Amino acid sequence: MWELGDRRFVQASFGEVNWVRNLRASGEAVIRRGNCSQAVHATELEPAEAGRLMHDELAGFRRRRVLRIFLGPTIRPPATILHRYRFRVDERLEDYVAEARRHPLFELFPREPTNTVASSD
Repeated sequence: MWELGDRRFVQASFGEVNWVRNLRASGEAVIRRGNCSQAVHATELEPAEAGRLMHDELAGFRRRRVLRIFLGPTIRPPATILHRYRFRVDERLEDYVAEARRHPLFELFPREPTNTVASSD
């Protein structure tokens, strides 16, 4: 989970896995944290939009050579890992867009409870 101000996101850290396909198909999920849960609508961001968002949000983090040493020059962790551990791999927007193609980013919106009212006819 990535929280930026009042916006929330979830990124597919392991790429095109089953939960990503399910979320795309249904557009809905339930987020659980401890004993709390919340129903949400999920919208997948286009890679260009997701790449721009990641690029802008990670701009202030320091670049760490140690990450490149351990992972190599071509493997990059998803942006949520970069954000959490304050790593920065690349500075170019194009690299973040490519990252978003490999690890889709979804924005989450609270789902309004549906109220059903029984009518008396």
